[in-house]
Amino acid sequence: MKRTSKFSALLIAVALVSPTLAHGVDAIPEQWATLPAPGAGYIGYEANESAFANTEASTWINFTSDNGKMDGKVTNVAICNTGAEVGCTYSVYSSYRAVLPVCADASDINCISEIFATDANGGKLAIGSATVFPANNPQAFAGNKALNVPRGSGAALVSIAGAPHAGGDKYLVKTTLSSKRTDDQTTFQTPRLSASITAVKIIEGDFFDLATETNTAKYDQVGRIAVGTTQTKPGLDGKPSKLCVAASTTQCALPYSMPKDIAFGFSLRLNTNLSGWLHGRMKNAVIDYKTTDGITNLTVNANPISVPLIDVWSKSEDLSDAHVASYLTQFWGGEAMHYPLSSETGGLPITNAEKTREGMKNISFKHINGSFSKSSMDNFLLWLPIAKDKAAAMPTQWRLGTMTDNGSGVVKDCLDKEKTLAGVVTTNSTMYIDGPPVFGDGMLDYKVASTHYEADGTTLFKGTYELIMSSAVARCIYKFTSAPISATVSITSENGQANAATTVVNEKNGWLTLAAYGFTFSTPTVRVKLTQEAAKPVVLKKTTITCVKGKIIKKVTAVNPKCPTGYKKK
Repeated sequence: MKRTSKFSALLIAVALVSPTLAHGVDAIPEQWATLPAPGAGYIGYEANESAFANTEASTWINFTSDNGKMDGKVTNVAICNTGAEVGCTYSVYSSYRAVLPVCADASDINCISEIFATDANGGKLAIGSATVFPANNPQAFAGNKALNVPRGSGAALVSIAGAPHAGGDKYLVKTTLSSKRTDDQTTFQTPRLSASITAVKIIEGDFFDLATETNTAKYDQVGRIAVGTTQTKPGLDGKPSKLCVAASTTQCALPYSMPKDIAFGFSLRLNTNLSGWLHGRMKNAVIDYKTTDGITNLTVNANPISVPLIDVWSKSEDLSDAHVASYLTQFWGGEAMHYPLSSETGGLPITNAEKTREGMKNISFKHINGSFSKSSMDNFLLWLPIAKDKAAAMPTQWRLGTMTDNGSGVVKDCLDKEKTLAGVVTTNSTMYIDGPPVFGDGMLDYKVASTHYEADGTTLFKGTYELIMSSAVARCIYKFTSAPISATVSITSENGQANAATTVVNEKNGWLTLAAYGFTFSTPTVRVKLTQEAAKPVVLKKTTITCVKGKIIKKVTAVNPKCPTGYKKK
């Protein structure tokens, strides 16, 4: 059986058995295996961002439909290398995800130009030579410069002896550009960036790679896998592919906890402008962004952070109407399973009758959060009490990606005007809104939500928030001059009371950095206020001169005094 790339479909996986790794105190949090349903009639929820990078592998695919439109029946799905292959002539929908390779030389573009790490004292650590992982990627592609499609490779695997972890000293650096063409678009849209650095151990075994499904019968519409047909039998046959950050059919990059006192980073050389906002999972982030002669250089350096995940099940009959009502809207973002478990029932689509409170008696459903929209935030808050406001595990993460939403109003207007990277927002909060801070009443507000406690149920979870903002964009939003900017960062709890935090504000090299550390949850609001002193009027100083004409003496006082006609300055 071939595992289908998440990139090619909005997917309901009829996945009944997860890899069974321990969930006890000695378990490795990055290897959290999703909790299976206790039986029929349960609804579950999981917010575990660790798995996001696991679904990213290089692929370039082109769809053809019977009517030449997105709503047509899929007649062909082609895997492309240069775009000249049979079936790769664009018609209705094409998409690529390119995992970027390490640069071959100083002239190479759309690649990783440097990987680096520094210890707690700022000392630079030695980085071993990078290799490509997985080495044999069946869907790596050469790309096409004319179509603005970069080449897609495997991730960069390096050894960092000075940064050992429980699985060894290897790290996987995965930087990805992705884009698509739909309908009558003449070219691919501006690509989105996603990047991750993960501590890994390479293990041998029998795994599923992320080869894209090309069987047209599997698709119920262009770009979307048909419900209930992604597997021919229940279960993953014990293969722990879901836990692999990257995998081939014989090797898996298994994740481990990262040392949080080590700062990791990379530099990218791209032929595309990364205008917009980035969001990420990191701490003490430092970025550098320059575009010269059409080439963009982005450097990111930061420490990893621990992010609480929650994973919980509840009897559907015990849940509120709000939980059950959200079941329909969540359905495309989760895993559904029939009971009793069998190859026959496991491979069948979930029916409309089963998408009701009564119909759920014969199935169980888990919503796996895959976005950071307002509706996702609302849903997370519904499940937080069910999870007893406690994390299931605290995996480390180092991630960065393009925001889905670039804001509205003056924030978006300034972004469009400056046409540059506007900023980066990072937090260790489980949930946040995938967009820049909201501007209103002179404030930049950012809503976050997380568990109140860590996985042990007693340790208070302490939040971090960092906003690294282009000084030019900040001045545009506030209509400031080039004079220095002052700022305050405050945390307001859900009850409206101030939430104690350590804040940091500085401006350097064209970037304004604002941060708050040590605040508690569940749903605080981070509020930033920027100010600038009004320019003081220039007071011109007057001076007095003495002028003489014969025996007559006159004193003249002015900003720029001059003697009258016939008088001489004494």
